[in-house]
Formats: sequence, C-alpha cells, structure tokens
Amino acid sequence: MRPYVIPVRNPGRSTVRSLDLARVDATKEPSPMRVHVVTVPSRRRESIVASLRDLPPVADQPLENWRSLVDDTSSHHLDELGVVREAAEIDGVDCEWLQVPDRRRDAVVVFLHGGGFVAHSVASHRDRSGRIALAAGCDGLVVSYRLAPEHPFPAALDDAVAVCRAVQRSGRPLLLVGDGAGAGLAVSAMVALRDAGDPLPLGAVCISPWVDLTLTAGSLRSRLAADPFAHLHDLRSWAAAYLDGADPSDPSVSPLFADLTGLPPLLVQVGSDEILFDDALALAERASAARVPTVLEEWMDMFHTWHAYAGALEAADGAIDHAGTFLGRLAPHLAGQETSTGS
Repeated sequence: MRPYVIPVRNPGRSTVRSLDLARVDATKEPSPMRVHVVTVPSRRRESIVASLRDLPPVADQPLENWRSLVDDTSSHHLDELGVVREAAEIDGVDCEWLQVPDRRRDAVVVFLHGGGFVAHSVASHRDRSGRIALAAGCDGLVVSYRLAPEHPFPAALDDAVAVCRAVQRSGRPLLLVGDGAGAGLAVSAMVALRDAGDPLPLGAVCISPWVDLTLTAGSLRSRLAADPFAHLHDLRSWAAAYLDGADPSDPSVSPLFADLTGLPPLLVQVGSDEILFDDALALAERASAARVPTVLEEWMDMFHTWHAYAGALEAADGAIDHAGTFLGRLAPHLAGQETSTGS
C-alpha cells in the first residue's frame, strides 16, 4: 500500500515527513492510517503565543462576556477573497452559506465550529471556514448549532445531524469539517447518520478534535504548559455544561468510544503543543482500527486550532491548504470542470 501524500501547493514553505504505519506489524493486514509530521516556519508564532498567554482563562469570566468578545472581535477577509456570504435557516438551525468564486466541485463543505459546546458561532469561524471551502473548490456552510448550558446534549448533535440531512436531501454531496468540540460533533454526527441508515459525507476533516469528555488523556496535563490556547479547568466547566448529567463516556458524547466502522476517509490535524494531542492521536488510531482510511497530521510547534490565524501564520495557511486539498480530492467535479490530471 502506497503512503497517502497530500500535495502541497507551496512546497518550499513546508517540510512533510511521512510515516507508513502499515509496516508496524507485518503480520496484520496493512493499516489505512498514515501519519504526516509537518513543519512550517511561522514568523509570527511567538508574538501570537504571547498574546494568547495574556488572556485570562475563560472559566474566570462570565460566559456571555466571552461569547460576545470572541464574536464581536472576530474579523474575516472573505470579501476580498471573493467569497459571497448569505445567512440561512436550515431545518430551524442558523447557518451561513459561503459561495466561493470559480467553484470547481459539486459538494458542500459543512463546518461545525469549536468553542467547547458553550460558545462561538458563524461570526467566529466564517473566515477559516471560507478559506477551507475555497481551498477545496466547494461552497461552504457554517452551522451555528445550539449552545450549552442553555441547550445541553444532545441539542448540538441534533442540529448537526439535521443540517447534514438537509444538505443531502438537496442532492449535493456533503463534506464535513469541525474544529475542537465541533470536530467531535462531526464524528458523532457521522456515526448517527450511519446508524440511521442515512447517506454519509464523502469525507471529513477533524481539526484539534475534542472527542473524549472523560478528560483522562495524558496530554491534558503533559502538554498544558506548551498550549497557550486551551485550559484544563475550562474544559472541565464546558464538559459539565454540555453534559448536564449525561455520562461522559457515552459514545454519542465522546465519539472516541464509538464504533467508527464504515465512516468515510478522515483527515485529523493536530498541533504538537496541544493538550488535546492525545484525543487526536486516539481518534486516528481508532478510525484506522475500524478500517477507515485515515491521515493524521502533526503540525510541529502549533497550538490548539491555529487555523484561526490564517493570513498571519504560515502554518495556518498551510494546514488550511492541506485540509482543502484533502476534501477536494474526494468531491466530484462540476460538469465541464474535469482536468486531465484528475486533481
């Protein structure tokens, strides 16, 4: 089995080291999992990390203040990139369409934002969502699912599944992307769709995934000093708000414990400095064990959801390019858009 290599549009800016895990145990059928260790020199990394370390833990401030601060201060550059935005309500869920210029592929990239199940929205995530859709050559759809504690589990999952079903009913193929808690929702949504007999997405990208709400992973503590973005006590409070008494080991809550058999190809991206590193690694391993074609990318010296700094951080631009390329390879071309290279 040949290693799965994602093309890099700017190869001079990054180094990708691929590890073929199919050779780890020659007595077993080759594993579909591939690991890429990616290094991209990023000049503004240190200043961004310093600014993140100056922020107080979210748990130390009123939740509504944090929600407003993030949404009100989030900026985007989609207009200058030619992406057209349109608010929509899909099956009762607030969303925003992102229509990309020169659309090449007939699929919709549905983005489930992070924020610990308690915060963030279209406003906070439209820029990175639009950039991924643009890189994939597909239109995008950002989902503002209901948030805890006002709407605890399973509200967010119900909203994610409802939007996926609506896109599928429209006749357009679906690609799924999530970051942080949204990445966990993406996996849970795919499992729910599979169990209900619904069509599955063509593929999914999980960025800095939070997939284990039992909070027992070793990296939550071993990488705490390295990750400027995430705080363990924040995760505890967010999990409690979302669970509202539910069992954190329930596979619908923590998809790390779900049966992942039959899910579509999966790209997992994680920064080497993340406290959620073990969540990402375990998700990739479990998906691979379930025979899901899986690529794990470890981005060296990167922190939780570094994609938020696209345009300012070279590694963010590179990771978005990788994610878009991965998705684009899975989506069908629009009529008349086929190329001789098949890209």
